[in-house]
Amino acid sequence: MDETGLSRHWLDDPPTVGAVLVAHNGAAWLPKVLASFADMFHAPAAWRVVDVSSTDGSADLLRDSFGPDRITYAPSGTGFGEAVRLGVESLPRTDWIWLLHDDAAVLPGTLAGLLDVATSADDIGAVGPKIREWPSLRRLLEVGLTVTNTGARETGLETGEPDAGQHDRPRDVLAVNSAGMLVRRDVWDELDGFDPNIPLHFDDIDFGWRLARAGYRTRTAPGGVLFHAEASRRGTRRRTAGDVPPWEARRAALHTMLANSQGARFYWQYLRLFVGSLLRVLGFLVSKDPESASDELLALRAVYAHPMDLRAARRSRAMTSRRRNRDFSGLFAPFWLPYRHGYDAIRDAVVALVKPEAVETVGRRSTLGDQSPDDADDLDDGPTLLQRRPWLVAALVLFALSFVAGRGQFGGVDGGSLVGGALPPTPDTAGDWWQLVVERSHDIGLGSTSIGPVFSLLLAAVATPVWFRPSAVVTFLMLFAVPLAGLTAHRLGRRITPRRGLRIVWAVSYALAVVATGAVAQGRIGTVVALIVLPIVVNTAGQLVDAPGWQLGLRLGIWVSVAAAFAPVVLPICLAGLVLLVVLEGRWVLRDGIIAAVVPLVLLGPWLVQRALHPLRMWWEAGYPLPGERPGLDTAVDLALGRAGGPGAAPAWLSAGLVVLAVLALVPTRTRAYVQVSWVVALVGLAFAVLGTTLTYSTPAGASDITPWVGVPVVIWTAGLLTAVLVAAPEVGGLPRPMLAGLAVLALLLPVGTGAWWLVRGVNDPLEHSRPDVVPAFMVQRPGDTLVVTGSVERGVDLRVVRGDGPFLGQEALVPDDERTDRARAAVSRLLARASVSDVRALSAIGVDAIYAPRADPEVARRIDSAPLLEPAGSDRPGSRVWFLSGKPNTAHADGPAWHWVLGVGQAFLWVAAIVLTAPVRRRHVPVALGDEDELDEVTS
Repeated sequence: MDETGLSRHWLDDPPTVGAVLVAHNGAAWLPKVLASFADMFHAPAAWRVVDVSSTDGSADLLRDSFGPDRITYAPSGTGFGEAVRLGVESLPRTDWIWLLHDDAAVLPGTLAGLLDVATSADDIGAVGPKIREWPSLRRLLEVGLTVTNTGARETGLETGEPDAGQHDRPRDVLAVNSAGMLVRRDVWDELDGFDPNIPLHFDDIDFGWRLARAGYRTRTAPGGVLFHAEASRRGTRRRTAGDVPPWEARRAALHTMLANSQGARFYWQYLRLFVGSLLRVLGFLVSKDPESASDELLALRAVYAHPMDLRAARRSRAMTSRRRNRDFSGLFAPFWLPYRHGYDAIRDAVVALVKPEAVETVGRRSTLGDQSPDDADDLDDGPTLLQRRPWLVAALVLFALSFVAGRGQFGGVDGGSLVGGALPPTPDTAGDWWQLVVERSHDIGLGSTSIGPVFSLLLAAVATPVWFRPSAVVTFLMLFAVPLAGLTAHRLGRRITPRRGLRIVWAVSYALAVVATGAVAQGRIGTVVALIVLPIVVNTAGQLVDAPGWQLGLRLGIWVSVAAAFAPVVLPICLAGLVLLVVLEGRWVLRDGIIAAVVPLVLLGPWLVQRALHPLRMWWEAGYPLPGERPGLDTAVDLALGRAGGPGAAPAWLSAGLVVLAVLALVPTRTRAYVQVSWVVALVGLAFAVLGTTLTYSTPAGASDITPWVGVPVVIWTAGLLTAVLVAAPEVGGLPRPMLAGLAVLALLLPVGTGAWWLVRGVNDPLEHSRPDVVPAFMVQRPGDTLVVTGSVERGVDLRVVRGDGPFLGQEALVPDDERTDRARAAVSRLLARASVSDVRALSAIGVDAIYAPRADPEVARRIDSAPLLEPAGSDRPGSRVWFLSGKPNTAHADGPAWHWVLGVGQAFLWVAAIVLTAPVRRRHVPVALGDEDELDEVTS
């Protein structure tokens, strides 16, 4: 018995085997391949070699080994299947045919291992070996094959998976590789061999599929091992005229899938593969891989432009078919596997983008001899994960702590979302955000025909994969703001200093500065996103200085646009930064700086124009316009200590040590120039923060005298101070230990103190996870709009009109219909002065059918009570009042211009085009072909 447990009963009456070796420019591998044939325990009874127009000396090697009588010469362009056909025709009749490649070497027991499985049952039509990689010899390549429903070849193995015996049990598979395939001669004749329309790629899968339909089984024989160099797939075979083009692999896949599909599934597969191929073309173009896109198109044309060839292939397969595909459906790859591969590709791309830093270590492969168990106990376990990847550990800790700080905010299945403070509720689906981009008019209170905010386009794109749970995107951004900001800051920190420990502390301090402002607790999603993105902006600017180029200028402009879409004040700050960059670096970055400045104007487009017409609204970020602190001594102290005011801000004294250290950082002369640059950046942020506290702005919905929130410039001020300390930190090494200890305490006060405060307080209040509560729940389903009245007669009355349960994130930035807004204000003024029937009907005419006063001022309530045609109603909220208007409201809203949706689609296209243009063009890598045995020895060494 062999190692697989199969009895070699066939040795009593050995079956005859005829081997067919196909060669084409395989001189680099043939010496070792031919030598492996000479050592087999059980060898084929007959040999036939087919040389396909080799030009590298392969023919001479084959003649020396087999003699001229066993060699058939095929012309250039002969496919593998046709070459095998030529070999089989000249081969004596045998029980089995063994197919071999010129780049595949065998072990002494390979054929015997194949026969062990092949002779174990009468319905086995073909078997295949366990294939390992050549030259590694230990990594698995294939132990059987299958295909996904998208036409992808699938081995079921992990990339680089070593052979540890985990696949050593024979099993049924859809197909086996043609390299080493052992197939019954009568089955080969019944199926007429390989399909001549598949010259190289996918011929083995097609043959195995047809074999299964004919009622036979294909088995793996792990006892037979073969080493395959995969020269054709890897491009290491010397190419000559007549070789198949690169797109042939995809054409063969499409042909195989369609030729073997049965019944109604053929029509579904026909349409699916066509659309899928077009999407693949689009994906290749987006990823700037024009060669792969061209291959996909050529393959698509080659299959779909020749329907008669496909029809003939389907007819020939039907003639030998005894089973339907569903009878052996278990041999196909699971339907979800292509999507898993897509997920893995996206995951790998994300990991490559934010991969943790790894400490360089020496490999741990043992060079010792055999050791006893006692000796093994004394072996060093090597560096810990913290030592090898300290930033990975720090990032994981920040994510874990975010769960603690966000306790109670993650919600459940109640359908709510994060709301409170400046954060409106999230829409029900990502489609609502897409509608803001493309619809001509918006269904909000009083209606609107304005351009939707650009941040809704970005949120829509990100939320599309979680279409029915867009709240997950907002929750992730808000509750994981600290680790996200830390990730982007640490990537920037690599550019600033090579010292791991210092930059990790710097990145964590920056991340905690974001939450210390109170931005998360106050629901200021605009500030949060902008501060996550700003380190990427600075990092890209640094890359631009190192290697100027228009693509980097474009990339810088895109990142500025992302940040400015959520917090428009970023735009003037970044423009000031670009001016500073040009002043410091000179004219050689001027062109790219201009590109970076122009790109946001294009990508933000008409929405930016709406804000520019009212310049002070540049301070209005995504979300409700929640006021910041007004000017005063307390405000000045808060700004100097990195606080923008409002609930949820950390104690200001936690940043006092940072200010002291930043001043001391100016002392060392060696780093003073870089520290001064950091101070300039910090002062730019502080200047914008001070300016913001002296201004006020109004919103189209009626709110006025709003003091801007200055969280973004305040954190820029803090980041500048942190960077000054980071740059100067290496210069303190020579100070006395007591002084070093004092400086360390000051340096750790911000991250440690703020981190502890963050964990204890959390990020709630006013932020919470609940349902929208702009109006009572019983008013949400009313047909008309609700007029929300706040304030008092003495201080002034504010009003806004809402539809349903109020605006979702993105709708708060829309400009209500000007005419209806003016009519609403006039009607309310008259209603509170001397109410008349016409005033109430004026409200009904613009769609209002209810009035709600959440904190009803007694005088306001008395005057509304005296108005005709108003019916007081009960409210479930203490201190509030509700009135319903009699009559049916006019809910018809005017449509906006027809070009609005064109503008929205065009803006989305501009974003995609800009991102595509920043990506490097991918070129197909063509490996150097191996030309002689010396080159092979170099590879195998």
